[in-house]
Amino acid sequence: MNPRTRRLTIIAQDPEIKKDGKILRARVEIPAEEFEPGPNGYRVQLIDYDVSTNTLYIPTPYDEPLDGVYPDPFEEEEDPELLSNPNFHCQNVYAIVMRTLAKFEFALGRRVNWSFDGHQLKVAPHAFADANAFYSRDDRALLF
Repeated sequence: MNPRTRRLTIIAQDPEIKKDGKILRARVEIPAEEFEPGPNGYRVQLIDYDVSTNTLYIPTPYDEPLDGVYPDPFEEEEDPELLSNPNFHCQNVYAIVMRTLAKFEFALGRRVNWSFDGHQLKVAPHAFADANAFYSRDDRALLF
């Protein structure tokens, strides 16, 4: 039987804030779902294209559960690798979006609909070089 949740590593606070010289990270629990590399699930699709460098990043594949636990490909990585790896940036954003969505849906006791017709929000973690992020209703996307 597949697990009901999946634990993924995220950066818990701005990476400039450190404790004992290390960035603060957490492993958060999100609803488990079978997803494609990206990660791409039923509710959230990561599109990792960097417009400022014209780069499409190849997504990390995720393994099937082993002994009832989904492996976390970044759990043991050192800080410099996490900060420089665009695939980790995708996992970080995906896990935060899914965790936030799950908390809202649990509190409301129902599924939250997006503000558009459809079930999948697109997320671009490297959309542009500006130090800002926004939601684009036309693109049905969060752009970072």
